[in-house]
Amino acid sequence: MDDPALQESIEKLVAPYLKYQGADLVDLQLSGSPRNRMLRIDVDRLEGITVDECARLSRGIADVLDTHDPISRRYVLEVSSPGLDRPLKSDRDYERAVGQTVRIILEGGRVLIGQLTRFDGLQLALAVDGETRVVEADEIRKANLHFEF
Repeated sequence: MDDPALQESIEKLVAPYLKYQGADLVDLQLSGSPRNRMLRIDVDRLEGITVDECARLSRGIADVLDTHDPISRRYVLEVSSPGLDRPLKSDRDYERAVGQTVRIILEGGRVLIGQLTRFDGLQLALAVDGETRVVEADEIRKANLHFEF
């Protein structure tokens, strides 16, 4: 997003509403031109989220945004689940992923796939092929939940 102050303003409005509804703000992206913007908000719950819940949350978020009007021009609001292979960006994302299989790309391009067994904010532990690998959080270039179908 090209306007960090606007993103922060929207997050401060939306996050408390979502928390009250028992959901988490996973990601928020504002894209497009000032005349034609798209606001995409990814939400989730520990137990997962349904399409119907996303639709209900979308109506509530629209009410919050209409009341406070942080976006001065027209925009399209899209509220959805981050998906099965969602990126792990925040500490909260990593904490929620403990016990699940993740795919991590490290600085230099090395890829690790394994079960996330521990995360403390500075390091994480992965069970990979029967052994535990400890990775420094600042070495991670990209991380996602990983599912094989």
